[in-house]
Amino acid sequence: MDAQPNWQIGLSTDTGPVKIENEDAYIWRVFEDDQRRQVLMIAVADGMGGSENGAAASQLAKRVLEQWWDKRIKRTMRSEQPLQQLMSEVEPLLETIDQKLLANGSKNGTTLSILFMFQGQYAVAHIGDSRIYQLTGNQSGLQNYFRQNQPLDLKEQDTESLESESDLIQLTEDHSWVEQQIKRGLLTREQARTHHKRNVLTQCLGIEKGIKVNEQLGVYQASDLFLLCSDGFYSLFSDEEMTQTLRGLENEYTDLQSMSDYLVKLANYSGAYDNITVLLVRHMPVDSQAPFVEERSLTSWLSPFLKRKKAR
Repeated sequence: MDAQPNWQIGLSTDTGPVKIENEDAYIWRVFEDDQRRQVLMIAVADGMGGSENGAAASQLAKRVLEQWWDKRIKRTMRSEQPLQQLMSEVEPLLETIDQKLLANGSKNGTTLSILFMFQGQYAVAHIGDSRIYQLTGNQSGLQNYFRQNQPLDLKEQDTESLESESDLIQLTEDHSWVEQQIKRGLLTREQARTHHKRNVLTQCLGIEKGIKVNEQLGVYQASDLFLLCSDGFYSLFSDEEMTQTLRGLENEYTDLQSMSDYLVKLANYSGAYDNITVLLVRHMPVDSQAPFVEERSLTSWLSPFLKRKKAR
């Protein structure tokens, strides 16, 4: 689906062939301020604790996140650095969700992976084992966009990005037992994908008191594609398989909704054993004169955020 002219979005979820209820949830919001600047929030949550409890947990996380966004985003966009302001509020918000779930006393938990995008900058807040990927230098999607819309005035740096090879980067770190084993050199990535303890989490919302949120900041170009997904999708495929599939789909399809629908069907056909959620997003400003952030400006943009983290 296309949220607004500046955004390409695909949102797909399915119960899968094994489970009775879908315990996954997703959220997306786009806000435009008086200066016509747009900021996007998109997130995926994967509930656990049995069908009823897991669904209740992910829906609670979704509800709290949406309420926070609707209440705070207008004021947040008035700050000098909107993304930094959003990130300063995210960790306390996740702690609030954690406390609400613990107060229920039913051992129902959820993962939560959130992506914010604003004028060529992104920020990630994450806990659990759902994932956020960035596919960089993906030329096919940008070329397809130009076929559907009025030709834009491509600058030299944009032309270079069209010619580059795509690279799939995992922006989140799995809070899982198998990830710890990989870091210790006891398991390979391929072994972890099929290990019988692959679903054992070391952190999530609502199971144990005290959380440590994984935060990531960076920049993106108009050609970049972001993928958010629950483990019901990514556990079926290697990074190379996902990269090749995304490249192939962008050669075939012209919209991200068709792509996300296809990826969910592919997961079902590939022997999915869990709920499947796939979210795709790309930011492609209609105004070609609105420049994205260059790599050299990233340090200066992050410095106030890094000072805040260091002071904790």
